[in-house]
Amino acid sequence: MFPSVAECIDRIRARDATLCAFAATRLDDAARDAAELLAQPPRSKLHGVPFSLKDEWETVCLPTSGGSWRHRDRRSPEDATILKVLRDSGAVLLGKTNMSDLGIPPETTNHVAGATKNPHNLERTAGGSSGGSAAAVADGMSGFDWGADIGGSIRYPAALCGIYGLRLSSEVWPISHSFPCPPASMMWLLAHGPLTRSLDQMRAVLDTVAPAIKRPASRPAFRAAGVALHAPEGKTPWGDFAAEAGPKLEAAVGPRREHRLPTTRKMQWIYNALWASHFWELTRCDPTLSVFDGIVASLLALASGGRLDKRVHPTTAALLLQIALGGVTVFRDKARALANAMEVKRAFEDVWAEGTIVAMPVTCYPAPRIGTTVRNMRVIECTVPGNLADAAALAVPFGKFADGMPRALQLMGPPGSEEHLVELAYRLSQ
Repeated sequence: MFPSVAECIDRIRARDATLCAFAATRLDDAARDAAELLAQPPRSKLHGVPFSLKDEWETVCLPTSGGSWRHRDRRSPEDATILKVLRDSGAVLLGKTNMSDLGIPPETTNHVAGATKNPHNLERTAGGSSGGSAAAVADGMSGFDWGADIGGSIRYPAALCGIYGLRLSSEVWPISHSFPCPPASMMWLLAHGPLTRSLDQMRAVLDTVAPAIKRPASRPAFRAAGVALHAPEGKTPWGDFAAEAGPKLEAAVGPRREHRLPTTRKMQWIYNALWASHFWELTRCDPTLSVFDGIVASLLALASGGRLDKRVHPTTAALLLQIALGGVTVFRDKARALANAMEVKRAFEDVWAEGTIVAMPVTCYPAPRIGTTVRNMRVIECTVPGNLADAAALAVPFGKFADGMPRALQLMGPPGSEEHLVELAYRLSQ
């Protein structure tokens, strides 16, 4: 079901110099761990399985930089809970996968490890912020990866690389030991979850990790009895999502139903308002850089393409300056931004209460060329609604764009419905 540790080590040594999927590795240690585990009785379905962790999760054995040059030598005070759980299950850590600078841009590029390339086309991005995670799994360098998702950061790169990516609702799957960490008032947007090449692998990871991390659900078990299709308005490279995906979704999930969700563009506007209205809180999350120094570093990074100042990568600088501008102009009302976000969450809850799954594209755009993602932030227009709703959301490969790059849809259900989503994805794949 999974590749062996030896196979992944060989693949990393042969391919990572090209793809830049890893920020740090422990390949010799991983080989020794695998040899020791061979002599032990199996502890779980993941016994001896090679895995990687996004460079956002705390690890004592390797640096945890969060993709930031300023933190490239940072050492964790303790291991993240997910690492402890996976290590206790007998899984073997290969290394830390690359991510975007501070996890902000939806493209994995930084001054720590460089730009992660898409295994399907080396001129295209693997997405972000869990782009290294998706590229490593898609290329066979890792059996599975554990990513993080605050705006589509698992689902978007999984879609671009043609694999499965699952956002687990933070209501049911609490998060700990993340670096960087958003302010407490925005923590509910952040979630984590696995990236795998197959649904069988996804189920094995969930079965192993759930008993140690998942909270008991406070709501009845969800079973979908219908599907609501939702896609951006206007013309996009996907074409007519409803016409193409609708019949297959109806066959796999149930009859098509209407919904009263806001447009995807409105939901992205609400998501942007949250970030901008919380700008000053965001700046306090990293005491190593003052607001003034951050603005100076961002301007220098943009002006020089990152040559004069590496404290902030140009892709991150472009977004930080937009967030700052929004925070002092149109998005100053934090209470209003939160109220609008809660309205989106309630709208999703109303749809789920009727036994309806929400199906959307993960993105309507093929993987952009490296360095161009921030020119079109509509690439995450369909993923941020899942964060506003704190949904369980599964990215499922679904054909290709006209240029041959992978394409994916997502199934979105209420917190705790991830196992049902995997079951529905099995039906969809058949």
